[in-house]
Formats: sequence, structure tokens, C-alpha cells
Amino acid sequence: MNYHAGENSLALDRLDHPFLFNEFRISNERQIRTLYELGMDSVLYYPSRSTAEPLPLPETPQAAPPPRTAPAPSAEDLAEREARLARIARVAAVRERLARCEKAYGNTAGAIRKTMQGLHATPHQSAEMAREVVSETVAGLLADESVVLGLISQGRRDNSYFHALNVMILSLLLGESAGLDERVLHDIGLGALFHDLGKLKIPAKVLKKGNERNRAEEDFYRLHTVYGEQIATETGLLTPAARDILRHHHERADGSGFPDGLTLDAIRIGARIVAIANRYDNLCNAPENGGLTPAEALSQMYVKESHWWDQALLARFIKQLGVFPPGSIVHLSNGTLGLVVAVNRADLLRPSVLIYDPSVPRKEANIVDLVDAPEVSIEKAERRDHVDTEVLEYLAPRHQVIYFYDSHRDSGEKNEAR
Repeated sequence: MNYHAGENSLALDRLDHPFLFNEFRISNERQIRTLYELGMDSVLYYPSRSTAEPLPLPETPQAAPPPRTAPAPSAEDLAEREARLARIARVAAVRERLARCEKAYGNTAGAIRKTMQGLHATPHQSAEMAREVVSETVAGLLADESVVLGLISQGRRDNSYFHALNVMILSLLLGESAGLDERVLHDIGLGALFHDLGKLKIPAKVLKKGNERNRAEEDFYRLHTVYGEQIATETGLLTPAARDILRHHHERADGSGFPDGLTLDAIRIGARIVAIANRYDNLCNAPENGGLTPAEALSQMYVKESHWWDQALLARFIKQLGVFPPGSIVHLSNGTLGLVVAVNRADLLRPSVLIYDPSVPRKEANIVDLVDAPEVSIEKAERRDHVDTEVLEYLAPRHQVIYFYDSHRDSGEKNEAR
């Protein structure tokens, strides 16, 4: 049997009852007793989502049952209440974690904006600011094995800044998971942050054309990799390893990339990593088609484009983001829709999901850590164009996928994750 807690049937805040969802499958007598204690006098039954048939109605009317009195709480009841309080605390912790991600993202994005804006007037000062940003990010990612990757709930931003930041974060996550040392990660972070530096020399009208560029315009556009290396060399902004990323982040393993047509063995590790992160972010945030969902982007890279990438690194990248990366709209096994908002690398198949519930304002929407709901799983990811507009606006009103990380976890969270 399924129970539906609507406005008229349960006049309680979501956190005032012990159930993770407002719809769920009743599986034991204790749940029924809890419903009685909450004052429930009716339930909605969904035959298609149930695993048992209800008992037949009696042939003759029966007398109303005597008033029920709540028994003294048992040890089992007390344990359930403790578990409910723990779940409430974990939901609050998820929200706090996402808030920290957003705050840290805002601070880092501001620093990157200043860095990019100061490149012409004060290149060396800008380079020093960039090194500080990368150093802080590397230190954060190396500080804790249970880093949480979160979706940033912000409106549309200037493409160049958020793209540079996204590519840097994703590249460093991949590089760290590959076991690269801190010095190499610094070079990768700087190369990722400035990977599009050469676009400063490409006219805006050429950049904006995207897939509609003609052959001459495409050849001009591809020179941004060469120009980026030249600017970095002339100004002395970057190390040779970082400059190599600027030149070769569009190379492909099969030799079909540019500017030099290198094959896998000739492409250095930093450029291989940034190439994957750059492609993924471009697929998710492509302005011409609104972007693919994160799951769709990973699927395209794995199924249709695997010959372009270092396949071992691509497999590691997919593992880091999870089967359902932040930003994925997902169907849960209990029939609800949700948005993946955070993935903890300690348990990639059970992320934190924001639940679609039109009776609750989005700012107060339930966020369920699926670790707390072992009976519920993700059945599939859904394409944006297959989701009703009102659902999409509730779950994912932004049209960008922006990531940041949180490595600040208290000792209890660390121990639990391990």
C-alpha cells in the first residue's frame, strides 16, 4: 500500500513526520502505528505501484473501532525517533554543504574575474592571483578523501568565467583521482584556468558563431590554442607544462584534433585531462542547444567519442562524477522525480537528490540523501525535453551546470563516509 501525505490528510511539516518521502510503500506494522499516532484517518492506494492487494471490504458494516490511545513509547519507537532526528540533521548538513559550495564558488569566481580582467594591465599580478586560486583548490581537494561535488544553484553567468572555473575544478578532481602529485596538479589547474586565453585574439563574432563557422572562420578559431601558448610565453605567466595545456587541450587520441594532430602517446597527461573536462563542460552548457544533461554528456563521450580520449582517464572521470552526476534529473524507484544536487565519492550510486513536490516551495524542497533510503534507488536519468515545463522549472530553473566542491566535513561525517 502507498500512503500520500497531502495537505488535507497530514497537517504537518515534512520534517515533523518520520518518513523520508511523502509517498512510500508500507512494509511493517510500526509504520501503520505511526500513521495512527499522527492522526491519519485515510490513505491513498496506488495499485500499480504496490506489491500486495488490499484485504477485501467486509460484507456487512462494522462498528467503529474504539478510540485508540497511544501506548507508551517502546525502545523500538525511541530508536525510530532518534533515527528521524539523525535524518533531519543529515538533511540540514546537505543544505549547509551546498551553501558552503555556493559561497566558496562565489569567492573563487570573483577572484578569477579579477584575474582575467587584469591580464593586460597587470599580467604578473594576475598570474599570482591565479596561482593562489589554484593552490587553495588543490589543497582543498587533497585535504579529504570524501570531497563532495555539488551543483551550484545560481542564474546564468558570464560564460568565460564559469567555464574556466568548471574546467579547473573538474580537471583537478580527475588529476587528483589519478594520483598525480601536488606540483603536477598546480600546472594542470593553471592550464585549465587559462586554457582559452588565446581567444582574446579571436573576434567575438567568430567565437559566437559556434558550429555555424565556415572553413576559414574555423581555421581562425583553432588558432586560439597557438595564440594562448604565445601569450603565456611572452608574458611569462605560466610554466612550460601549463603552456602545453593551452596549446594541446583540443588534441584527440586518434590524431583528429588540433593544432598539431597529435595522437594519444604524444599528448601529455595535463592536456589529456583538460581535454576531457573541457568537452564535458561544453556539452553540458552549449548555448546553441541549451546543453545536454550531465548523464547524456557522459554517455556521448563514452559511447560516441571514446576514440577521442584517453579511455582510462575517461573511465576515471565517469567514476568521479558518478553514474548520475550533479545536475541529472532522475526517476526514483518510488515514482518520484528529483534533481541530483551532490555526489559523495564514498558512495556514487546514492547521491543527494532534491525531490519534486509542487506542494512545497522550491526553497524548502526536501533533499534526500539516498544513503538514508536503502529501499529507494535511481531507475534512470531523464532528458530535459522529456520533462514537463513546470517540473523542470522547479527542479532545474537554470540552464547551466556549474560545479564546485566542499571538503569541509566534521569528524562524524568523515567516519560515517568511511
